[in-house]
Amino acid sequence: MKAFIKKHEYNYIRKRLYDLNNAFKYCVDTNIIEANKAYIQEKILHIFTNLSEEEKEMLDISKISEPLQIDKYLAELNEYVYGMPYITDMQINKLFKKEKKLKLPNPNAQDSKNVYLGWIDESTRKLFVAYNMNGKLIGMKCPITNHGSNNTHMCALCNHIGEENEVAFVSSLCKTDNTKEGAYKSIGFDICLDSEKCNERIVTIEKLEEILRNVNNIK
Repeated sequence: MKAFIKKHEYNYIRKRLYDLNNAFKYCVDTNIIEANKAYIQEKILHIFTNLSEEEKEMLDISKISEPLQIDKYLAELNEYVYGMPYITDMQINKLFKKEKKLKLPNPNAQDSKNVYLGWIDESTRKLFVAYNMNGKLIGMKCPITNHGSNNTHMCALCNHIGEENEVAFVSSLCKTDNTKEGAYKSIGFDICLDSEKCNERIVTIEKLEEILRNVNNIK
């Protein structure tokens, strides 16, 4: 059987099974646990379309009866998870061709399954994001704003809340539909500075794709 679970979908399943784990730990009523399990199963299946019977069987959580079985289930499921296609250095340079002396991501950054590829060039304090949207590679460069405060921020992509050394405000300059010369606007949002950890938390690509469409003026 081929990989059929996208990375963010796997993250969603893992998050839902964390809820099931809590039910096992803190609930003594087996009827409530089974009802909770049925609800979680429905939520998991709802994020997929056109599943084969074999794939449905792989996603089945009905046989999980204790917390220790959750890790085994997730480990087996992880064998059928896939991330974005590998991006070559040439593709990255082409994507950010206007960037002088572009720092490429760490070669190990693509060893794991990624929803998106993100890395920081500390010399320019810019966060770079590359993402495969409908078979087309798109990206954005985001200068990092450092306010030097202890305020917390929530990542727009994975909803993780952290201080500025974890989640920071960034902005990206993009073209508008205005045909006048210099018709640009800035789009600002909060994002995790550690893209690897963000990739482990993100459960939906809706906000990521919305931001990338706005930055790249894609309708």
